[in-house]
Amino acid sequence: MNDDMTRERLVQGVSELEERVGQPLPLAQSLHQALLGAVFPLTAEELTWVARENEAPPTVLSLLGALPRGRFASVDAVAVALEQDTGDTPSSPDARAPVLTSTR
Repeated sequence: MNDDMTRERLVQGVSELEERVGQPLPLAQSLHQALLGAVFPLTAEELTWVARENEAPPTVLSLLGALPRGRFASVDAVAVALEQDTGDTPSSPDARAPVLTSTR
């Protein structure tokens, strides 16, 4: 089997998978769905509880569990913390809002 045939079979397999389960969700959309109904501010542990209740994918649960200590003021603050952890830069000025609120 040559490289072109392998590539073609891979593309076909991905297309079939997307037809069955749909296209993958971007992290921001998955995060918003996972935290639907959350009443902020919340800690990383509380965010994880909400996400579990909303049957979030394991990847989202893992990311939430690795967040720094403190309380998060909004879903956007959680997204900013996750972006900072991966080294990405915020995509909008609103995303630069403070991530954590005081724990006192």
